[in-house]
Amino acid sequence: MMEYSNIGRRDAYVVKCRRCGDYKLTRTALVNLRNTDLTLRQRANISGWLRENSDFEISSTNIDQLSRIQAPSFHEQADKLLLAMEKDTSYAGDNVEKTPAWLSQGWCVNEEELNEVINFLRITNRIKDNGVPNRLFAKIAPEGWVHLETLKRRAPDSSQCFVAMWFSEDMRTIYDDIIAPAVLDAGYKPHRVDQREHNEKIDDEIIAQIRQSRFVLADFTGHRGGVYFEAGFAKGLNLEVIWTCREDDLENLHFDIRQYNCITWSQANPTDFKTKIKNRIEAVFGHGTDRRNIA
Repeated sequence: MMEYSNIGRRDAYVVKCRRCGDYKLTRTALVNLRNTDLTLRQRANISGWLRENSDFEISSTNIDQLSRIQAPSFHEQADKLLLAMEKDTSYAGDNVEKTPAWLSQGWCVNEEELNEVINFLRITNRIKDNGVPNRLFAKIAPEGWVHLETLKRRAPDSSQCFVAMWFSEDMRTIYDDIIAPAVLDAGYKPHRVDQREHNEKIDDEIIAQIRQSRFVLADFTGHRGGVYFEAGFAKGLNLEVIWTCREDDLENLHFDIRQYNCITWSQANPTDFKTKIKNRIEAVFGHGTDRRNIA
């Protein structure tokens, strides 16, 4: 079930979906999606993407990029669902109830696939449940907690790029139209965490996501403290960081960052920025689709 509401006078909707979560959708994109022949797997990938990137705006310019999101492997699906369960768990031994969100959290095509993922978590002793599929209550088992600790360590074979940046309205457009498509074109999956300002403290979700990422793309435009913290945390894990900044804000870059080869960009030529990001990623890591098996 989905609920639509208008965004002020803009030609767009805020969508609240029990499966995908909350996101934005322009009217043009809505028409285009209805006329686009997407496979069930493509729809599942988009649903999983929207769940992980809340408040994303689907527009006519990024539908093609969304349709080319890479599918996670079966084991990655199970890991994603287990991580989602942990987020909803208040304490060890706490039971969580199966919801429609589990479909997107596990990037599953349908209930049948979701049940296979749940069964895998069950037989690997990562979860325990009440054995009633239609009214499933599950808790993370001891083996599950051990596996979660492993997942939170550095993931050198990950296809995820953690994006650290200032999410003002202007910068959201840069992310949606330039950064995210560039990372996808290079064969990797961008992940952002919209986060309120934090005072010298990075929350557990951000730590977990950085640890699961292959590398970090940090844009210092606006010079938000959180971006410096996240880039520094990644360097502490020996993760590669791709440094970017709008050229008219470069002079404000902190001294200790200026030693790095920073990609600069201008509002007047965003396409050039997109090309530079893609080229830098492929120069350092190679093309992502050549480095992993797609389920």
